[in-house]
Parts: sequence; C-alpha cells; structure tokens
Amino acid sequence: MKALLTFVIYSFFGIVCIFAQAKYDNVWTLGYGEVVHIPGGSSFGGILMDFNDSPPTFTLQDYPCDRPKACISNENGQLLAYTDGCEVFNQEHQIMLHGDSLNPGKVYKLFCGQTNYPLWQPFVFLPMPGSDSLYYLFHIRADDYYWRPMNLMYTIIDATGDTGKGEVVSKNNTILSDSLYLGSYVHAVRHGNGRDWWIVCPRRYSYDMHVSLLTPAGAEYKGIQQFDLIKVDSTCCISQQAFSTDGSKYFRNSTEGLTVYDFDRCSGLFTVSAFLDWDLVPHGEGGVVTSPNNRFLYLTSGGTVQQYDLWASDLATSMQIVGTYDSTEAPFPANFFWMLRGPDGNIYMNTSYDNGVLHVIHHPDSLGLNCGFEQHAITLPALSSYFMPNIPNYRLGALSIPCPMSETIEVKENLRSLTITPNPASSTIRFSLPQPIKGVWHLYSLSGGSLLKGSWDGDQITIDA
Repeated sequence: MKALLTFVIYSFFGIVCIFAQAKYDNVWTLGYGEVVHIPGGSSFGGILMDFNDSPPTFTLQDYPCDRPKACISNENGQLLAYTDGCEVFNQEHQIMLHGDSLNPGKVYKLFCGQTNYPLWQPFVFLPMPGSDSLYYLFHIRADDYYWRPMNLMYTIIDATGDTGKGEVVSKNNTILSDSLYLGSYVHAVRHGNGRDWWIVCPRRYSYDMHVSLLTPAGAEYKGIQQFDLIKVDSTCCISQQAFSTDGSKYFRNSTEGLTVYDFDRCSGLFTVSAFLDWDLVPHGEGGVVTSPNNRFLYLTSGGTVQQYDLWASDLATSMQIVGTYDSTEAPFPANFFWMLRGPDGNIYMNTSYDNGVLHVIHHPDSLGLNCGFEQHAITLPALSSYFMPNIPNYRLGALSIPCPMSETIEVKENLRSLTITPNPASSTIRFSLPQPIKGVWHLYSLSGGSLLKGSWDGDQITIDA
C-alpha cells in the first residue's frame, strides 16, 4: 500500500503541474459577426486563431455575437467558451445553456441584441482551482449610462453540462460595487502557490486597485489598495492593462502615463515602482505586453512600437523604437494597437481600426531591432476588430519557493486520519478523510511513474486498483 499512500500525498501538490501545462489559451476569438463578403474582396466575420497548429491557423467562422472580448479553451486546447459581455457562447457558437443575460441592467438593454457590451477589457475566464470541469467568468457590469457604479461579477460554467457543450450553472454574482476605471479593466494572475488566482481591477479617478482571490472555496473580495499619486488617470478608456509574464509586475497604461506596480503573488499586495509621464516620454493610448523572458516591455502608440528594458536602472531612458508605421491600409490605417503574447512565444498585435492584418514580434526576447518586429505579417480571412481577447498567463506556475496553500496544514492533518479500505485490496479501494476537501489526486508507481489521476471533491474517493 506504500504506492497508494504516495498517491494521496501527491494529490494536493501535483495540481501545480497540471494547471501550468494546460492549453487554456490555444484558441483565440477574433473578428465579429456572421460571415459577410463585401465588394472589393474584404469579408466580415468571426476568426478562430488556433495555436494547436504551428504556425497558428485562421478559420473564418460565423459568430452569434459582435466582437468577443474574452475566451478560453479546455485543458486540451479545444475552444470551450467566449463572451461579448451579453451572453456566453459554447464551442458550437451557440448561446451556452443558461448563458444568456449577462450583466443585466440599463446598459444591457441599450446595447445587447444590437452590438457588444460597451466596455474595453472587462471580462476574463479562469479555470476553477481544484476542478476539472468548472470555469469562472469574471465580468464588469455598468449599472447606468454614466458607467457608475460598476460591479465586478462572476459567472460559473460547468464544461460537462449540456452533453459536453457547457452549461452556466450560476451567473451575475456580485463581488464588489464601486466606480471602476473608465476602461473597465479586469485582469488575473496565478497566485504564487501555483493553484489559485488573483483578480484585479483598477478604481476610477485614482491609482487604487481592487483585489479578489479565486480558490477551491470560490471567489472572495480581498479589499482595495490605495495609492496617492499626483496625476489622476481619468480620461483613458482604450489603453491596455497587463501583468508581466512572471506576474511580478502590473502595467497600467493611461493618457497620463504608464504606472508600473510591483506585485507580490503570495500576499496580493501592489507597490508602485515606476511612473512614465507621457509629457516627458512621448507615447499615447495603446497596448502593453512583456516578452516571454520577462525582460522587455513593449508599448504601442499608434505610429510606433517601443521596447523598454525592465532590467535597466532607468526604465524611461532604455526605450528603443523597434517599429514605425509604414502607412499601409488594410483597408484602413494598419497602425499599432493592442498586443497579446501567444503560446508560441510570439507577440501578436492588432490595429485600432477594423483591418484584415496582424503585426508580429517574432523574437520578443531580443534587444532592440533584433526583436524581429514585422508589420502586417499575417493576412486574416476577414476584418478583425480593434479588440483582442483578454487572456491571462494560464501557463504560469508556482514560485520557485511556493507560497503555502491555506489548506496545506489541514490536508496534512487529515492525512494522519486517512483510512484505506479494504487493506490489503485486489480490486476496488476506498480512500476516506474525516472532512471534505477539494484537489487533484495522482496515483504513482513505486518507481515514480504516473498511473492515474482524478478530482477529489468530498470526504472520499473510490478507484479500481
């Protein structure tokens, strides 16, 4: 029974490896609407960007919505769900069972059914820690025409529902209400324990940050962190917000400047570490992303792509222009806007107009022009909107010295009371604990090879030996 006892001990620590390797970001939803071919050779329609192929492939697809703003694949890399903020859609491009009527209220009534929910970066999907089938959608709701107050809400999806097409099992649950940032940004980063998720959204008219946490017990608001800075980013609503690749920094772009926060993935605490004033460093509203090796920060400002060295002693003076707009129209000005780091390590960039191209940074870990920025490197099968899906770094694992999980002590104590019946056994084995817990178990052989895995949700499990 030594091998089986090893199986239980590993059950709550092996979860980090499983999540870090999952392919939740393998399919991106670009474009919008049903496929329509227009005179001149252009097309409108949805576009599926699939990283299961190398290089990624692009498929023209009828969408039941206008401009999806967040999406997620299952752990094997197949599209699971996406949203425009009005409904949740499944992999068959239909409204998911019970996935209607997100964000109810005046703004929903005014926009939904005609276009998408009118916020910029307000939705993000996350896998539920400790579950193989549950996913959370965090979404911001604007309550009136003046966008205040706003609610950070969550909706829960069971991927196994509706015969595998997915089902919304709980929706429009409010975490917090406040006047949030005008662009209505929400983003997420893996907790330092490699299992849980921090969810953050900036407060309007300030540099304050709301912080929530998703654990196997659910979503919980952890409070607001306040900062006293001279400038107030009050007007921007189209720039991008993002965590660094390793989750140690958060970048908040605005018309006033770029605020750089250091972030503690264990405690969830922010510290303002730098501010680039756009009055001193020419820039503008645009995208923000870091290189896979976490050294270089890329910003766009319409006509230029700028690279900053996060290892430099002075961030502002490290700036190099690695791309300048070449006046191409596709069919509108194909300038530089939002950016996303792909599973393949490249950085993909859209434009601030409905165009049929994407720009690519092929070697983002390299300094200066060696980063390999290529304008209009990809021709899309249809015009894509100026939105890109909001996708966190699902592949980020635990810190090298992981944060302790809140349940670790309880699990260890429970293991002292673990019962195995029958013992010895030749077929079915039941493992029982004195109280319910959630996790992922692994069954290992004596030589260390992985034999089986599954979910633990309750006070006992049964497996066939």
